[in-house]
Amino acid sequence: MPMRFETDFPTTGALQLQVCGACGRVNYPSRELCGNCLADDLAWHTVNAEGTVQSLSELHYSLEAPYEHHLPWGVASVKLDCGPVALAHLQPGTPLLERVSLRVLSDRDGNRMLVALRDGTDSASSWLETINFREDSP
Repeated sequence: MPMRFETDFPTTGALQLQVCGACGRVNYPSRELCGNCLADDLAWHTVNAEGTVQSLSELHYSLEAPYEHHLPWGVASVKLDCGPVALAHLQPGTPLLERVSLRVLSDRDGNRMLVALRDGTDSASSWLETINFREDSP
């Protein structure tokens, strides 16, 4: 049975996060009030998707059978240049402190998620194809 979960990421092709109209802070994860000034003037805007891998972990077990042969599975916290720290699936072989770009992709069940990819590597597209993640069209 497909597992569906809601992440609130708009289907745009570019990384969009909530930006506070009162103080300008970029907020992640999505929320009802700004994490800085508590204003409720939050709107989705395209933001800089570049950042640095701050910490990483490898998962060695999956509850989802289709992912078992892709283990270990990397997950990272990425400090975005626009401010917040985001959790993302990590392209294999990406080391700590590496510069990455976040993309919003969909898995085989249509769930949207963040994926951290190293810039300028040809292996990113083949990895995404192997795991059956795709970019949504706006």
